Amino acid sequence: MSRNMWILAALIALLSLATIYRSESGMPDPKWSLCKESLVTQIFTGDCTLRFKGEQAPS
Repeated sequence: MSRNMWILAALIALLSLATIYRSESGMPDPKWSLCKESLVTQIFTGDCTLRFKGEQAPS
């Protein structure tokens, strides 16, 4: 494998480990995931319609 492929494989492995760690450690969801709009839409428009009927955390 070329050097670029090794770098890409390392980044994917690191992202996978970080995702597994976050999932298994019971960390809360990021604030942006409480909105119905995508993160890109939130960045450009500032809109946020809560997913859970006005609650700040899922029940």
